[in-house]
Amino acid sequence: MRGMIMAGGEGTRLRPLTYARPKALVPVLTVPIMENILRWLKNEGIKELAVNLHYKGSDIENYFGSGLRFGVSINYLHEEQIHGTAGAVRMMADFLKEPNDTILVIGCDELIDLDLQAMIRFHKERRAIVTISLAQVNDPREFGVVQLDDDGRIIRFIEKPKDWTEVKAIVNSGVYLLEPEVLDRIPYDSVYDFGKQLFPELASEGAPIYGFVSDGYWNDIGHIGNYWDANRSALEKRVPIQDLPLREIRPKVFVHPTAQIADNAQIEPPCAIGANALIGENARISSGTIIGDSCIVGDEAVIEGSILWSNVVVAPKTKLIECIVTDNCIVHSHEFPIQKAIIVARK
Repeated sequence: MRGMIMAGGEGTRLRPLTYARPKALVPVLTVPIMENILRWLKNEGIKELAVNLHYKGSDIENYFGSGLRFGVSINYLHEEQIHGTAGAVRMMADFLKEPNDTILVIGCDELIDLDLQAMIRFHKERRAIVTISLAQVNDPREFGVVQLDDDGRIIRFIEKPKDWTEVKAIVNSGVYLLEPEVLDRIPYDSVYDFGKQLFPELASEGAPIYGFVSDGYWNDIGHIGNYWDANRSALEKRVPIQDLPLREIRPKVFVHPTAQIADNAQIEPPCAIGANALIGENARISSGTIIGDSCIVGDEAVIEGSILWSNVVVAPKTKLIECIVTDNCIVHSHEFPIQKAIIVARK
C-alpha cells in the first residue's frame, strides 16, 4: 500500500502560527504534526509516500528530505497552483497506482488515534471503492456530516450544516482508503475536492463508498483552539505521539535526555522539555507547559501553561502565562506577566 499526505495548504486558520512554520511542521509535544503522521504510517507498514507541497513547501522538503531518516521514501508534488485535495492526488496517480493496491490519503494536520488495520479490513470486507474515517463530534458546523446505513455505507453528505440541533454528528475525520480506479474519476490538472465533489458524487450514484466510525481521539488542528487541545491531550497521554523522543521521567513529565535542568528548578506535571533545552536556577515550569528544543529559560523565570517552540530565549524573572512563542524569539523581562499572547519572531 502507498500513501499520500496532503501538505499544500496555507493553514490560514492557524495564523499567526503558520507565518512561522507551514502547518505540516507546527509542533505537538515538540514533534511536527506531519512527522507524527509519517512515523505512524511507517509503523503501519506504509513506507512509500507522496506529499504535495505549495505554501512554504521548501521548508517541508528540507525537513523531511527523501524520508530516509524516518524509514520511508517520499515523492514530492510541487504545486505552483493548488489543485484541491482530489486534484493533487490525481496528479500523483502514476506513482500511487503502480502497485495496483489500495491507496491511503491523509491530511498533514491530523492528530488521530485510529485502528488503521481494522479500517483496512472493513474496507476490503465490503469491497468498497472508498472508505472514509469518521468521528463523532458535538458541533459539526465546521465539518462535513455523513449519514450511513446499517452496514456503514454512506448515503449522503451534509456540508458544514449551520443549524445543527441533534446531540452528536458523525463527520469526516480525514483518512481515506481509495481503490486505484477511483483516481480515474478525477479530472487531471484541475481543481477538484474529495469532500465537496468526488465523495458526494459517488454517494449519489450508489457507489460502494463506506464510512469507518472510530471512537479514538481525533483533532484536525484547524485553528488555535484545536492546537491548544492537541498539545494538552498529548501531555495527558490521551493521544499517542509516535516514537516520541522524550522520556517520561516521572508521571506526565516528559524530558529529552539532552535537556539540562537546574537542580532547584520546579517542574510540575504535565509538562515536556525538549532536546538541548536549558532550565535555569529557581525557574518554574508549570502544569501544561511544553518547552521546545534548544530553548533557554532564564533563572527565576516562570512558564505557566505555555508552549515554546524551538530556540526560544526567555529572560530571567520573566513570567509567561498561557502563551505560544514560536521559533527564534527572545522574550525580554517584563515588570508584569505576559498573558495569553502569541509571539512570532520578525522575519
